[in-house]
Amino acid sequence: MWAIELKEIEVGYNKFPIIKRMSLKIESGDFLGIIGPNGTGKTTLLRVMAGIIPQWKGEVLIQEKKLLSYKRKDLAKLQGVVPQQSFFSLPFTCFDVVLMGRFPYVRWIEKEIDYETAIHAMKLTDTYKLKDRSIHEVSGGELQRVRIARALAQSPKILLLDEPTAHLDIHHEIGIFEILKKLNNEGLTVIIASHNLNTIGAYAKKLLLLNNGELIKLGPPDEVLKKELIEEVYKSSVLVKENPITHTPLIIPIVK
Repeated sequence: MWAIELKEIEVGYNKFPIIKRMSLKIESGDFLGIIGPNGTGKTTLLRVMAGIIPQWKGEVLIQEKKLLSYKRKDLAKLQGVVPQQSFFSLPFTCFDVVLMGRFPYVRWIEKEIDYETAIHAMKLTDTYKLKDRSIHEVSGGELQRVRIARALAQSPKILLLDEPTAHLDIHHEIGIFEILKKLNNEGLTVIIASHNLNTIGAYAKKLLLLNNGELIKLGPPDEVLKKELIEEVYKSSVLVKENPITHTPLIIPIVK
């Protein structure tokens, strides 16, 4: 089954197209990294997949069913979304924020399974120690891990993440990717936009390279992270070596 299918979609803002007639099929259980320069459409593509913004043209299918036919709660049971930023006007505790991820399952009041799932998500993301802290009293990196825990608390089949490790130190960045790898191995479909070519290249099964809203290349990391392609799209000189530990492509910028 296809987790997500895009059929000739076109979308943008204020009549300015960002994604241009793109077709794409993402298999259930895949781990897809979306890469490309700033402003090339990575966030927009994720928002279309999540149903946050409507496409102008074309069709979006989630598990072979039209996205627009889903009720919001039903879609939230299928897809968890971790945006680049989210803001909380009230001083919720971190546990309250993670528990919000159980909203699609709660009819009147939370049940024991909801609390257990939220606690498990926090322990996975190393945020349980923050459970009683106000969301306004944690660092940017801690807040991002709480957002990821909230999405995992939804028990989704598909997880969409937009630069989820941008504010994390290297320890927590690798920790999050290891969690995503484990969950992917258990069947979770992971779709993640990232600027860190080396990290995403080491964990993703496939990479989608975008440029100016167009799909340039889709395939395994060693087919996408080619010197010629990276230099053409990113307008930078690089060396591409093999990582001696992961045996995945290692991108080294050439500093002149």
